[in-house]
Amino acid sequence: MGGKKRPTLSQLAKKTEKAQQQQQQQAKGKKKEEGGSKKAAQSAFDKLLEAISRDVQSMPVVTVYEVASKYGVKMTVAKRALRALRDKGDLVLVVKGHRTEAYAPARRAAS
Repeated sequence: MGGKKRPTLSQLAKKTEKAQQQQQQQAKGKKKEEGGSKKAAQSAFDKLLEAISRDVQSMPVVTVYEVASKYGVKMTVAKRALRALRDKGDLVLVVKGHRTEAYAPARRAAS
């Protein structure tokens, strides 16, 4: 019924000062790392896109789940990759439902 004991003013001041110092240190670290991590993520996505593009051509129908489970990536990354391949012209959207999208290789869809 009583509730949790509140910290004294000096304890509260120390806690907030320590939190501000940690935020400043993290901000300094992030600025240095941001440039490299974005480039690394983009190159990894490009490599994934090339691998998916090669493998997809032999499949009759491709779904987001198949790509995510085969390459071990998140569903959102797989969805972005398939949409990028669609915009590039390698895939054609065959069926679009409420949650799912099914694609076919452009060669198979044309015939």
